[in-house]
Amino acid sequence: FLYWDPAYKPGTKGGNPPTAPDVYVAFGVANRHRNSYVVWEEGKPPDFVLEVASPSSRRRDEKEKPGVYAKIGVPEFFLYDPEGKLKPALSGFELRVGRDGACPKYRRLPEERFPQGAVGVRSKVLDLCLCTKPPGPGPLDGSLCWYDPAAGEFLPTRHELAARAEASDARANVSEARAEASEARVAELEALIEQMRRG
Repeated sequence: FLYWDPAYKPGTKGGNPPTAPDVYVAFGVANRHRNSYVVWEEGKPPDFVLEVASPSSRRRDEKEKPGVYAKIGVPEFFLYDPEGKLKPALSGFELRVGRDGACPKYRRLPEERFPQGAVGVRSKVLDLCLCTKPPGPGPLDGSLCWYDPAAGEFLPTRHELAARAEASDARANVSEARAEASEARVAELEALIEQMRRG
């Protein structure tokens, strides 16, 4: 949970209850395990929040949570709807403070095109682009993915990393088998040479 209102006390009517972002990133805070992120203890809100909409959360994610995140000062808010009920299915917003310090509001970030037919939004906070790719063959096949504009490549998914590790293990096993076969052949040839020496 993300606790953002110090006036909130469980079991009472005071204050605003915590929210539960699907993904959040906070820079400049201690790297430790947390059961919850408490804004007033950490000294700052998260820098990036991603909400993944579902049928039960879609309205709240689209209508209510942006106001909460803007109020506490989250610089970037991204919303993804895997079912595509929201248009566009992936949106990114950056926080803008109004004139004379008026109430901060989110401004939609522009959509961009990336390799392999991916469409996404650039996160200035993360220096990455969050993308979706049209369903079809290929490593992304309609899933949410990250693109690194500096490297010019997609970051591997956990499935791709697992497949790479498996392939690496298989190559290591083949190399080990070849090395064992080579050692056996060398031993065989050495024995043959020794036999020929003896006559």
